[in-house]
Amino acid sequence: MTRICLACLTTLLACVAGPASADPGFAVKPTGQALSDTCQSYALGLALAFKRDPDFKVDTAAQLRNIELAIRAQIKKASGTANVNHAHVQKGFETYTGGRYKLVFKDVAEAQVGAEAGKRSGVTSGAAVPPAFLLGVIVRDVVLASATRIGPYPYGDGHIFTILGKDGPPNSNERLLILNSAVKVKDLTRNSCSEDLPDDPGSYTAELSWKPVQDIAFKQFGGKVRLWTVEKG
Repeated sequence: MTRICLACLTTLLACVAGPASADPGFAVKPTGQALSDTCQSYALGLALAFKRDPDFKVDTAAQLRNIELAIRAQIKKASGTANVNHAHVQKGFETYTGGRYKLVFKDVAEAQVGAEAGKRSGVTSGAAVPPAFLLGVIVRDVVLASATRIGPYPYGDGHIFTILGKDGPPNSNERLLILNSAVKVKDLTRNSCSEDLPDDPGSYTAELSWKPVQDIAFKQFGGKVRLWTVEKG
């Protein structure tokens, strides 16, 4: 398994063409989601960045944190209780974007997850991702999915993560390029003094890596995997 340290990704989403407002334009720092219940809004904020919309531009981990918490606040308003379902997430996200974007669900067979992600992102081979890892140049868009386990980390009823591409055939040799926002390890940036980082990075860090599909236990919905995509409203 190839693991990529997020500390090396300060130019991760810098694009080589066009004005900055047309690019994802933010540096992924080794800072994960804010709270245990914000994986949905973290991933949705990340997905918004790939829309290359200047009204939802994210330049730093601190700005991603602000979007993450703002989306979560709207989801909680939509729910009105401690219980949140997919309809609440959809409504809260649409409210946050002012109706300009919506969250769409698509249930697919587990064997089709990689193909769907590759079609969306344009990354269908690990060879397409250079060592510099300029995802803003390579990745067109992302899909989100839920897992009850990623590698050694269990996630109870499910955890939303981001898929940015695939490599290999649709079998046990297939790998997915994923960003997991909830790796429970000591955050080495916690004591950093930088306006680019959240004041309190929180209990989680993030990990960007190629994962074999057998290392991911996808949450099932009627025997299918539910993919999330962000679309124009």
